[in-house]
Amino acid sequence: MDISGYVILIIALIDGLLFGLAIKKGITSAILLIIAFVLATYAGLSFIPHISASTAFSDASKFFYANISKAPGLLSLGHVGSVTLVLVLFLVGLGVGIWKG
Repeated sequence: MDISGYVILIIALIDGLLFGLAIKKGITSAILLIIAFVLATYAGLSFIPHISASTAFSDASKFFYANISKAPGLLSLGHVGSVTLVLVLFLVGLGVGIWKG
């Protein structure tokens, strides 16, 4: 009995929950980090890495396309159904994490 599809669904829900908790708890950290970067820039230090949005998007899309072939194994729903189910569970976990975090 192959349970890998169910494991991926559970992991998607838990991952969304953890991201939601991190987002809610990380807002204060992000504000303090921005203040620290402003103070560091004023002091003449540069800690901000040079990352472009196009590079980050390119890396994310390469990862997505490399792993999309594994998606049809999830409960035999096909590509669209599997990706949609994982995305919905991730968003549900994200919402619960932000709401209850």
